Amino acid sequence: MSWYDIETGARQGRVDLPDYPHEFVVDDAFEYAYVGHYGVQNSGIDGTDGRSVIVIDIRTQKIVHTYDLGKHARPHGIDLDAKGRLYVLSESTAHLLVKEDPRAFDQGWDHITPTGGTKSHLFALTADGETAFSMNLTSGDVTMFKPYNPSVRPVSIKTGEKPEGRALRADEKMLYTTNRNSNTVTMIDTQTLQVVRRFDTPVDPCRIYHDAKRNRLVTMNHLGGSFSVFDEATGEELHRQDTPANPLALCLDAEQDFAYIAIDCEQVQRFSLDTFEVVQTFDTGMEPDVMVILPDGFSKLWEGLA
Repeated sequence: MSWYDIETGARQGRVDLPDYPHEFVVDDAFEYAYVGHYGVQNSGIDGTDGRSVIVIDIRTQKIVHTYDLGKHARPHGIDLDAKGRLYVLSESTAHLLVKEDPRAFDQGWDHITPTGGTKSHLFALTADGETAFSMNLTSGDVTMFKPYNPSVRPVSIKTGEKPEGRALRADEKMLYTTNRNSNTVTMIDTQTLQVVRRFDTPVDPCRIYHDAKRNRLVTMNHLGGSFSVFDEATGEELHRQDTPANPLALCLDAEQDFAYIAIDCEQVQRFSLDTFEVVQTFDTGMEPDVMVILPDGFSKLWEGLA
């Protein structure tokens, strides 16, 4: 994991992790980052070496704890709810693990619930943590399930081939998903659990994000080597932009003025969401992926550390 000054792109720190960490999430206090050790380069590779969640103190840039997942290998999706409870999705066993107090730095998981799908890769979570939606690569569906009530049978929603990207709208009434092999976006009404609309995308939409400021959707078209911007109401593609290599992930700033796109040529590019101009490029380590923008002032903590 690396830290960068957002204005200059200068690296301000680095923590070595085991091979192939993947998704991570940061708590609301910007104190700890929770990193899933996936253990393999991508979902198409066999292996179950990744079986942990690594806790990093953001201010000191040090590993402070490691949570063991036991048999629940290949942690990929990871999130926190509004109460600060930690949720980790095991792709290997298709179970969601919950730690009610991830700051306790003890072992064991408080809840372990099956998703109802197979090869569950990413998930969306309501703010209260009561409802989760799993993107299941090989069962080809999205499943709705209840992390705290396993007696509720998961509901399967067929969306397309290899659903992966997901974005839950802020009002939690709509779930947007991308289907990588179908080259489509699916819009799911979270109350009726029905697909209300779908539209086509360029090749291999691996991630999706909602630009609430402009009511647009943005997809990362991984093998298509581009990102696309769509009108949410109509599904019309408003803009498509080629990237220097395959795009991996995107992060919007708090004001939703700029998008930061991690690209598989060891770069992050900063795009204006109004003009789609590249306004900044900086170098990273190998295979940059998930990003989090910290509040102003954090860079002063790390001046001279890199």
